[in-house]
Amino acid sequence: MLRTLIFGAIAGYVGKKLYDEGKLNEFKDDLVARYGQAKADLADKREIGTTPAVTPTTATPASPTLS
Repeated sequence: MLRTLIFGAIAGYVGKKLYDEGKLNEFKDDLVARYGQAKADLADKREIGTTPAVTPTTATPASPTLS
């Protein structure tokens, strides 16, 4: 547990330094772009989901013929 706290403190310190220096802007821009793309894809899927594109087919088992 102590190691987790120490690691978290170090990660927080390093993250703050990178943020203050502006080195995380590209990362943030990438995340925002991915979020926007995912949101648009989800909206497209919802539109397609209202009208079924493929109708489900039911398979009937073949009946054996007896002679």
